[in-house]
Amino acid sequence: MIQNKCSFIIYIYPTIVKFISLSINIVVLFLNIYLFFQLNYDNNCDVIGFKNADNYSLFLSNQIFQKIYKHKNFHNNKRIKISFNCVDTLNVTISNKILKTWFQNDYNLKLEVNSKNPDFLIYDIWGRENLNPKYNNSVKISFYTENFLPDLNYADFAVSQAHIMYLDRYLKSPDFVSVLNKIKNFDIQKIRKEAIKNNNKKFCAAVISSNKTSEYFRFNFINQLNKYKKIDMGGKAFNNVGGRVKDKIRFLSSYKFSFSMENTKGDGYITEKIIDSFLAGTIPIYYGDYMVDEYINPKAFILIKGERDIKQKIDYIKKIDNNNALYHSLLKENIFIKNYQEIIDENFQEKILFLKNIFIQGKIKAKRIDKNNLN
Repeated sequence: MIQNKCSFIIYIYPTIVKFISLSINIVVLFLNIYLFFQLNYDNNCDVIGFKNADNYSLFLSNQIFQKIYKHKNFHNNKRIKISFNCVDTLNVTISNKILKTWFQNDYNLKLEVNSKNPDFLIYDIWGRENLNPKYNNSVKISFYTENFLPDLNYADFAVSQAHIMYLDRYLKSPDFVSVLNKIKNFDIQKIRKEAIKNNNKKFCAAVISSNKTSEYFRFNFINQLNKYKKIDMGGKAFNNVGGRVKDKIRFLSSYKFSFSMENTKGDGYITEKIIDSFLAGTIPIYYGDYMVDEYINPKAFILIKGERDIKQKIDYIKKIDNNNALYHSLLKENIFIKNYQEIIDENFQEKILFLKNIFIQGKIKAKRIDKNNLN
């Protein structure tokens, strides 16, 4: 009797599994259809960003989302009124021209510059118009490329370099990604191979413009290392080479090591300094964002974490300096965790998706801060 029951269970089990699987697929199918029509015919609906809405990904695949999003009825040539209050005119990532290229080519949005009554106000750390009461009804987007934390009490959305998370209101976007474009003008593999062959390189150099006392640490480190061997200073600060050098990368290329220490240490703040050191064919001695190895191979440079790290890292630099095989091994390492062009492309797409999600929601739904709290 027991054997017959077991046989029956074994026989019917695959059928039960198939039935459950089929039921789930039917439910998912109907949810997909429901969301498809919701997104297709409700132009005012919130756009789902998959990076910040994993709970939706079971019901709406990215491929389906793209098909829906590109549907001719979804945008209906939506016009977006934007005002810019960006004193930093070199910040091409938020220039009117670039935004128009992004959205008119890819998303069929019509961008209109309107400073009198904008739907969206984009501003950087130097602009102050975001505090003007006339923009209280506008959706405010702070776009910081310097070492400043955004204040989401005053901005509806923010882009900066800091390692923070705030639902769909924040995007981390390190400014150094834009610096990666300069690599295209260099044969970096050739530079590093030539550095390995060059047996006449001097010890270490630095090009530092600022001598702020608030950045005491980096000068303390330089002074400590200078006791081992002289460090040539080619910048404005503590210059000892007879004048400020005109070509930083060319100057650094004559040395084994070069300092790439940030002017100010900040969460997520990475500038061109470490990239310039790599382009010079040197081994960077870096002090700044501890999470720089999110992009750059930690085996290819020397990361200084703080005062307690000084002695250990100076001993390591001495070891590399006196061991050609070890020195060459660092130069043979890949610089980036992934191809630098992938980093650029991913960052570009993240900005597109972030801003797109804001603009498509429209002025009313995208508003996150209460204008009464600003008075």
